[in-house]
Amino acid sequence: MRNWKKILMCATLGGMLVGCQDLDIPPKNIMSGSDIYNEGGITAYMAALYTRLPMEDFCMSNDGNLNGFFNWNCIVWDMLSTGETVNRNNTGIYIPQKGYWSEGYKVIRQANVLIKDLPDYVGKLKGAEEWIAEARFVRAYTYFAMVKRYGGVPIVAEPQEMTNTDSDLWVARSSHEECIDFILEDLDYAIANMGTAVVSSRANRYVAAAFKSRVALYAGSVARYGGLFDYSVDGVQLCGIPSSKANNYFQQAYDAAVIVEQSGKYGLYNKDGDKEVNFRNVFMNADNSNESIFTRQYDINNNVHSFDAVYCPPRMTTTYGDRYNTTLDWVELFDGLPIDPATGYLKTTDDNGNYIVYNDEKELFANAEPRLRGQLLLPGNTYKGITVDIRSGLLKENVDPSTPIAKFVADDGQTTTAWNNVAWFKANVMTTTENSRNQTPYVSSTGAKLNKNGIDGPANGGSNSTLTGFHGAKWLNLNWSVAETQLHRSTQTWIDIRYAEVLLNRAEAAIELAQNGVSSYSGNDMLQDAMTCINQVRERAGATLLTGTQELSDTPITNLRGSGPHSFVFAPNEGLRVVRVERYKELAFEHKIYWDLRRWFTFHDQINQYRRRMLAPFMFAKGAKVDEATGNPIGKYIYETRVCERANNTLSFATKNYYDKIPDGERKINPLLEQNNQY
Repeated sequence: MRNWKKILMCATLGGMLVGCQDLDIPPKNIMSGSDIYNEGGITAYMAALYTRLPMEDFCMSNDGNLNGFFNWNCIVWDMLSTGETVNRNNTGIYIPQKGYWSEGYKVIRQANVLIKDLPDYVGKLKGAEEWIAEARFVRAYTYFAMVKRYGGVPIVAEPQEMTNTDSDLWVARSSHEECIDFILEDLDYAIANMGTAVVSSRANRYVAAAFKSRVALYAGSVARYGGLFDYSVDGVQLCGIPSSKANNYFQQAYDAAVIVEQSGKYGLYNKDGDKEVNFRNVFMNADNSNESIFTRQYDINNNVHSFDAVYCPPRMTTTYGDRYNTTLDWVELFDGLPIDPATGYLKTTDDNGNYIVYNDEKELFANAEPRLRGQLLLPGNTYKGITVDIRSGLLKENVDPSTPIAKFVADDGQTTTAWNNVAWFKANVMTTTENSRNQTPYVSSTGAKLNKNGIDGPANGGSNSTLTGFHGAKWLNLNWSVAETQLHRSTQTWIDIRYAEVLLNRAEAAIELAQNGVSSYSGNDMLQDAMTCINQVRERAGATLLTGTQELSDTPITNLRGSGPHSFVFAPNEGLRVVRVERYKELAFEHKIYWDLRRWFTFHDQINQYRRRMLAPFMFAKGAKVDEATGNPIGKYIYETRVCERANNTLSFATKNYYDKIPDGERKINPLLEQNNQY
């Protein structure tokens, strides 16, 4: 086989798939006939299809001419909507990649050409049967990108023939269930007929199985939880799947995940003894890890992205920066932090409501779950030659660390009172509205020059930096220097499917089955199997292990933010909340949680009048000094937890967004397309 990466990059550069207008009108200037059906031609053709897969990767955006895919300007992403992150460019709800339709049918048409023609080349073209299976994987992948957005879409299983009559090309939407079954049929064919060789950025039998576990889990969730949003027209259920089908889909998800495990080719990345470093390297070593199941590679000469320049803290990039502000709500899901059992919020005050004093900026996170530390740029730690400095203000020297200090602002998820409206704060805390990277320091009585705010935030009136007190780290290339961190230069590989997701897919499917009449399946106790899968993920993460299947019970829970540990994540019962929280922790910032909330149909409840929360560190000027090595101040700290001082607007997910609007332009071209409900 010719070098797949080189062929893939050439396909990217050459732009082999070009535009068309109708459902699947053949594009011009595409390879065809004798150009395709030889080893070199079919490899190049398939590589071109891979470059157009609607993969939710680094190049996702809310603009561009391909419905948000394949665009460098990734400032706005779906994590803004789920409580994972916020940034100053967009503080509202973001619905990703609206209108992805015609681009999908272009890819589907090219896959259909292969599926139709290649049977004639069996015995003439080496590997023709596997190429058919690979084309069906591409078709399934593309259809799923559409079905999870719209529900039922038109199924076009063969290339449409051009005629002089427009209506010959019109195809009505199939039911949601029919579309899912069509996708799963393609994936079953791929699993049965694809090869087993592991080639980066290319599908094989086990990639198809891993992807099937995702698709079938989605279908089972829609069937079980989406009934309130079912929508039918003329007897065709365009949105929603009959609830009676839920267990069948969960069984298919479970079976597919088992196939991946039994292959022996994939597993959790565990090469580094330090679990924090190890988790970070899952993403930095994506090309040399058996955890990476399906990826998209980048290359400096042909295909780059700009994630580092856009998402690094401002001090760590030559341009842009400051869009990766993880929320306190997300941080509080992790083990090892002092969590108030009554609220689930970080407890930084004593029982009298006075702040707990910490000896330095590292102490609060010293025992935090390594998986959390691996996903954040933590204060006092050095990355890219820069030691992170995050502070919201400086307590005046007259304030002794032994003095009880009452909490400034209530942390109830709704109070937005500005600190300067609090009398004690105004009298005793120094802040600045200057640019945090160029501020006039306070000179203490000992001569120490102390910046009033952290150089890396939180943001104040004169600077752009974190709004939440946190900077994210997952996906960042921390081996780069600041000078290297430029737009259009990043080449990290995106991991679309990794083994940890497959384990969590399996665990969730098993819990769903166990709680709905199938306690044993395929010779396995479902709750025990789920616990084993979750504990594999937790052990690698350095998290607390489950001790028994009773923790996965179907005992109902009250869904109310601030009502106890993990209460930010909504679920019907204790067991399902365990696996949903695990997904939030493990799969954050990977374009997974947004779609989880949609398939669980908890989005409109969980993200309802929701305000993002922050952690605001304040340092005592008394006793503080400057670290000569880093230039950062060293001293004692207190921590405020509250609704973000900036970006404190409320978010509410509208129920109509469980299914996207069919693009108006497509309905003009194809009058048979029924619109989704609430549009």
